[in-house]
Amino acid sequence: MELRVAEGETRLHFPNRVMDTVLLSAMIWGQSASHSLDAICARLGITIPAHLRHTAMGDADATAQAYLRMLPALAAKGITRFDHVLRQAQKYRRLLSDANLAAAHGPGAG
Repeated sequence: MELRVAEGETRLHFPNRVMDTVLLSAMIWGQSASHSLDAICARLGITIPAHLRHTAMGDADATAQAYLRMLPALAAKGITRFDHVLRQAQKYRRLLSDANLAAAHGPGAG
């Protein structure tokens, strides 16, 4: 569950800005590519051990590895600062279809 979605349930506020690997992937490979964690890992040669697939630790580790491996490609596009990412993310968020984002984040996400 996304932290911001859980705010109402937990009564905790999560004001941290978010860098979404789905949107970073779209910035690098375009909106027509799949941006699920599995697809990103496959493109970047990241292997998630079978016993960690779809677990919080496995997904977090794979996401961290993917982020680090995407940095050079983002830098090549002139995206080198967090505010650059946020500006570009707004453009790509509008371009990506709801279906692709939902598929990348799992059922019930959007």
